[in-house]
Amino acid sequence: APARLAPGGAPCHRRCLGRQRPGDDAAPLRRPAARARRQTAPRPRHLRAEALAMSVDDVRLQPGNRDLVLKAAARDPLALLHAVPELKCDREIVDTAVRCHGDALLLCDLKQDKQIVLAAVSARGDSLRYADPSMAADRDVVLAAVRNDGMALRYASDDVKDDEDVVMAAVRQAGRALRHASHRLRGTLGVVMASLDQDNAAYAYVVSEERETVYGLDLECRVVYQPFNCFGPKGQWRVMSKGYMKSFTIEGPTMYAVGTDEKIYKQLLVQMNEESDWKGPLNNIADKISWIAIAGGFVFGVGEDKRIYKQVLSQMGPESKWDGPVSSELPLIAITIHEGFIYAVGEDGRIYRQKASTMCNISKWEGPLAGSMEVKMICFYANKLYAVNTDNQVHWMLIIDISSPAAEWKSISQGDVTAIGICNTDLKLACEEMLQADWKARNMHLERRAAAAKAASGGGRWAADSPSDSPSRGGASPLRAAAAR
Repeated sequence: APARLAPGGAPCHRRCLGRQRPGDDAAPLRRPAARARRQTAPRPRHLRAEALAMSVDDVRLQPGNRDLVLKAAARDPLALLHAVPELKCDREIVDTAVRCHGDALLLCDLKQDKQIVLAAVSARGDSLRYADPSMAADRDVVLAAVRNDGMALRYASDDVKDDEDVVMAAVRQAGRALRHASHRLRGTLGVVMASLDQDNAAYAYVVSEERETVYGLDLECRVVYQPFNCFGPKGQWRVMSKGYMKSFTIEGPTMYAVGTDEKIYKQLLVQMNEESDWKGPLNNIADKISWIAIAGGFVFGVGEDKRIYKQVLSQMGPESKWDGPVSSELPLIAITIHEGFIYAVGEDGRIYRQKASTMCNISKWEGPLAGSMEVKMICFYANKLYAVNTDNQVHWMLIIDISSPAAEWKSISQGDVTAIGICNTDLKLACEEMLQADWKARNMHLERRAAAAKAASGGGRWAADSPSDSPSRGGASPLRAAAAR
């Protein structure tokens, strides 16, 4: 029948497109695109489900027919539910079923076979729960499972949960898998950072644990570190930043450093590594600072004239100005702050001090203190004063002996650093600082404040997102439901 035409001779409907027009004998007949798609599309879902049901029903009727069970297991692993026990131990049938769906491991009797379990967890990591308990202690099996589903780490043995390679693979696939790692690895910096990179919600599972760490500057102007309990002549320094730094100070989870260009930079301790970049310069590029110390929201710096200047830390920027000088004309090379006093190292290598609250350009320094050894810089930690002498060796003495002219320094390391700093860092607080900085960079803190204000006013419900412990693949397994029935 000829196509209906709209006014002007155009087809009146999309179905008429491609049909032959009256009087146009040369135009070939073309099949509508929708009809072509219907002919090439796969079978409808209800027909596919019906075919699967037929295969399962066939096994139900002939549970001992091996060929039938093998073909059915390749299409629907639920067929194993109706097979005879002998076929549930058939390696070929079981291997075919678990490769089709990992949860088929629940229906077979080869839960101790490593190759079968490997095939199952490679298809669905969560199926590790159905394996024999001995498989949960097999490193290769657990590693294959967590690479497919990081949350499968929950089914591993305690020894495997303490394996850093396995846990690292798990948190890279699912950051919240950190919850199931050992207590030691939940406080390991590399594992924690990998989990936070994958999912910020992993922060809830970071271990809040203070760690004493010694930081230093090696002879190549790089920041190095070692655990405080290993600090000594035999302690090994590990590099944790790029070079070109001449001094540093630590304020909370952040390290502020003065570069060889006499500008101030900063970096979060948890993000520092040999490839990470310093942020800055933070101060006015026209100002040259050789040393800094931070306390009470102020940053104090030693200027070109060897005197101390200061400004508000939160307001320091490319256009900010330094106040001062706030110290007398005694030339200084390094400063630090401890319990309300500013301690300084003069050009003569001796230590001086005065109260920070009363320091001005005419106030007098008390000193020299702490014996006769010439030093380059000093720092305080616990009840001790640490100093680096002119030979780059670290020494210490008790703080109570600092005013004694006869006090003696005790050596603690060989000449390998030009500056040191010791602090007690809480990894969780450092991660919180990092996440807050990231949220502010993306203005997410404004969204959270708005949501909190709305909740406080009764205009809606608001709560922090609580990490979910659900596997990465949601939904109940049809195999588990069938097995339960």
